[in-house]
Amino acid sequence: VMAIRYVRVQRNIQVGADPGIKFLARQVKNDTVSFDQIAERVQAHSSMTKADVYGSFMQAVEEITHELMEGNPVQLGDLGTVYPTFNAKAMPTLDDVDASTISKPKLRFLFSKKLREKMKTVPYVLDRPEEIKGLQ
Repeated sequence: VMAIRYVRVQRNIQVGADPGIKFLARQVKNDTVSFDQIAERVQAHSSMTKADVYGSFMQAVEEITHELMEGNPVQLGDLGTVYPTFNAKAMPTLDDVDASTISKPKLRFLFSKKLREKMKTVPYVLDRPEEIKGLQ
């Protein structure tokens, strides 16, 4: 059964209309699923071997990386779209703005409408209901 596990945590919220001690849900961090594990699962459900899956994916990573480094967004099918972006320092004049004012290259991911709708159906399950994580 697919479900996202969560725990309840206590936090000292210091902003907003009603600051103070509050309680909220936080997702339980699971182990990261490796590409090797994904390749094995694809192999089990298709005519491709694990090596075929791995080789295809590695080439796709090369092509996606190339496009992102060109500044192009890349649509990843029903997963969504990855966009290259960056932070930039505000400068007092237009002439002061150049490549040296750009910092922190980032990738932004926007999931597709189809995945967004699927994620709305995933149940949430309380993990360790007797515990409340303290202030952090």
